[in-house]
Parts: sequence; C-alpha cells; structure tokens
Amino acid sequence: MEVEEIVKVSRNYQVTIPAKIRQKFQIKEGDLVKVVYDEKENAVKISVMGEPGSNF
Repeated sequence: MEVEEIVKVSRNYQVTIPAKIRQKFQIKEGDLVKVVYDEKENAVKISVMGEPGSNF
C-alpha cells in the first residue's frame, strides 16, 4: 500500500513527515531517521533508525 502526501518546504528547508506516515512507522519526536537520495529512482527515501542511543 502506498501512502502519498504533499508537503511544503519551510524557510529553513525542512519538511514535516505527514501524520499518516509517522503513525504507520511509529516515528516519535526525537527519533532518528536516515534520508537517502536514490539516483536510479530519482527519489528521496527515509528509514527509521529509532531512538538516539539504540542499536541500529
């Protein structure tokens, strides 16, 4: 199932992860996420790494 949302880039080049996606991946404030640019797909992907200090 694909979840798609459109978000706006802030003045500081930040984007908010939409609530539906945060809930699906159980992302909480302070969690670490890895952001990767996939050149083949021309897409930005994020992976949830968990809380700081956790073994990932």
